[in-house]
Amino acid sequence: MKALRDALTAVSRAAALVGGLLLLGAVGVTCASVARGMLGRPILGDTEIVELCLGVAVALYLPWAEMRGAHVIVDVFTARLPARGLAWLDAAMRGCVALVATVLALRIADGTLVQYERERASMFLELPYWWGYAGAAAGLALWTVTAFFVAAEHFAQARRPA
Repeated sequence: MKALRDALTAVSRAAALVGGLLLLGAVGVTCASVARGMLGRPILGDTEIVELCLGVAVALYLPWAEMRGAHVIVDVFTARLPARGLAWLDAAMRGCVALVATVLALRIADGTLVQYERERASMFLELPYWWGYAGAAAGLALWTVTAFFVAAEHFAQARRPA
């Protein structure tokens, strides 16, 4: 389990770094467009680039957050549960996250194929939409794998005697 955790953590970290580079690229395009806009010459299609970069970046961050346990947890109603009950509830919720990640990954993968088949592209730069969908699908597929792994870890931990 440790070797698999280390491998998934490394791949997730790399995906998050790629997401960070995409975010920096979006910031750079936005800054350049604003600067050029002050001169009366904004970058045509800047929002198309930013949308593509941000959508993929978010999907690439999710596996890293999953491996680190960094998703938001609201424990208002569960704070007083015994440790064992909380462990089982946490494991069940991690399983639910894995199922949601699976559905999202499948839907985005399907969207990738639809965008590719229809040859849809952005208005100004004519960037194929499927590029963004494919990048997001890769991030969500990795999130699915990491979410099932983390859920399995939590179920194994919940089964251990207290």
